[in-house]
This record gives sequence, structure tokens and C-alpha cells, in this order.
Amino acid sequence: MAEVGKAAGADLLELRDLKTHFHTDEGVARAVDGVSYVVKRGETLGVVGESGCGKSVTALSVMRLIPDPPGKIVQGKILFEGIDLATLPTDEMRKIRGNRIGMIFQEPMTSLNPVFTVGDQIIEAVVLHKGVSYEEARARAIEMLRKVGIPSPESRVDDYPHQMSGGMRQRVMIAMALSCDPDLLIADEPTTALDVTIQAQILELMRKLQDELGMSILLITHDLGVVAQNAQHVAVMYAGKVVEYSDTREVFGNPRHPYTVGLFRSIPKLGVKVARLDTIPGTVPSALEFPDGCRFHNRCPFATEKCTREEPPLQSIAPGHTVACHYASEVTLAEWEKRAAAGSAFVKEV
Repeated sequence: MAEVGKAAGADLLELRDLKTHFHTDEGVARAVDGVSYVVKRGETLGVVGESGCGKSVTALSVMRLIPDPPGKIVQGKILFEGIDLATLPTDEMRKIRGNRIGMIFQEPMTSLNPVFTVGDQIIEAVVLHKGVSYEEARARAIEMLRKVGIPSPESRVDDYPHQMSGGMRQRVMIAMALSCDPDLLIADEPTTALDVTIQAQILELMRKLQDELGMSILLITHDLGVVAQNAQHVAVMYAGKVVEYSDTREVFGNPRHPYTVGLFRSIPKLGVKVARLDTIPGTVPSALEFPDGCRFHNRCPFATEKCTREEPPLQSIAPGHTVACHYASEVTLAEWEKRAAAGSAFVKEV
């Protein structure tokens, strides 16, 4: 019998109304301002949204890596198997970070220490969290480098980061993140700056390792195609909040938030020649000064006066499908295109 909370599909990580703010000379930047979502055991949650919407800050909050000052988790819960990481003592958090929860950062060249070999950087984590000897940890490092497809791992384990290509450094980051068999892997733009062939190899590797190890993945990306291929659930973020959350098939087949629809309209369509790609009008509001009401209202063809006054809550519109929009029942791709073509008072004000 599976242990309580260990069953496949059970919630491994749950964020409840998480808020992470940064105090700056210009004011308080509400980078993450009420984020709620769950990552289920053995599954992948894709988190998408424009740059600056709070995706990476949310991930760093889970890892408790927000620099304080200027940043601070000011509200909410980060429940990892029922344990609130937001209030966990620092010493206890160190036992989880890099052990139970691993993370692949956006840029491996800046995340890897240039003055230590890649092997020593993997070995350090294994010795710290598993309490094994240096020799055992080195053998584990070589095994992990082999598992992630690094050729001749017995010799490459002594290489420095600058001696490796971008794709190989990314594989080293994956090896390091998985060296202690984590329950959750946070992958923050794991294929950024890699060519398409290497991207496909890295994503295939992550899928393979997930199947072998049974871990959950929190996948942060701008690429909706990557989400479609790799994630079981999707959280769409905008201006520090989750605006839509559901299983991948539902979000891709029946998006109900105007921002989600706008993202899908912006994707190039295979075989369709256009003079210019569709865009969402306007710009993302500054985290220093979010607008009243719905934060998307001045870019939205569905917006009314109500949207400028009342912030819509994230509410269920179908089993497992939540949307933060007053008019979710009216939102479709066809209706967006019709209204956008006709123009909206709120869009024109941008």
C-alpha cells in the first residue's frame, strides 16, 4: 500500500496565496502577489507567462532563495508534503534544498562555479545531503553524468564549466539537481539559449529521468509548445498572479482567460504566411504600480467598467479548471478576434 501523500497524482507541492515583495527606492515591487497552484506527485506543471510576470520569483520563493533584503515572502503558504517551507527554520530548509527539491537555473554558465570542476560541484551536494564518503560521492557524480548523456564521464568529471558547451553545461546542471534523487525538480527555462536540437535532447532527457525516478517537475518556460509536449497541468501567470489553471488539454483546447487566448493568438502557425504576427496590445504593468481591478483590463477586448474596479478572483468554471476573469464564459478565440478587430475602449487607452 502506498504511503499517505505518496500516491501518484497526490499533491506534492501546494502554493496558497503566496506573496513575495521587493522593497526598492522607487517603492514596493509586488513581484508575486497572490499565487496559488499545485504540483502533483509524478506529474509536470508548466508555468507560462511573459517576462516579469513572477514565474522565476515564485520558484525562488519555493527554494527560499529570495535575497533578503530587498525581497521577502510576506504572505501565503508553500506546502511541501504538508510542511510549510515559508516558515521552516533555515537549518531545516537547507536539508530540503538540493536534496528533496532540486533546481535547474536559467543560465548554467552563471550558476556553475567557474573555479571548481563540475564533478566537485556535484560531489559537494552528495556529500552534504547523503553523508557518504568522497569516493562514493565521486562515483555517484560519474554515474549521474553518464545518466544525463555526458560522453566519457570518467574524464569529463574533472572538467571546468568553461571547457563544456552550453548543452553539456545544462546537462551538468540536471545531473547536479538530480544527484540526490529529489521528489521535485524545478526547471527554470531549462532550454534557454540552446539550439533547437539540443533543446529537444534536454527535454527528452528530463522526460526519461522523470519516468525512471517518479519525480515531479515544475517547468517554467515561455514556450507553449514545450508545455504541450511535457506538462500534464498548466498555470498561466500575468502581473504576479495566476490567471488560469487547468490540465494541459483543457487549457490548449478551451482557454477561458483573455490573456491565455492572446498568448495562443501570438503563436506562429505552421503553413500560414502572415505579414506580421498577432500581438497583445499594450505592455505588462509595472510591479511597482499594478492597476486597480483586473490587471489585464487595459489590454483586454472583453473589459468593461467593472473590470477597472473589481479584481476577479481565481474561481472554478469546470472541474479542475480555474480562471480569474469576470467574463470567462464569453471568452473564446473567435470572440477575441472579433472584438479585437472592432476595437475596445480599454485597449485604445493603452
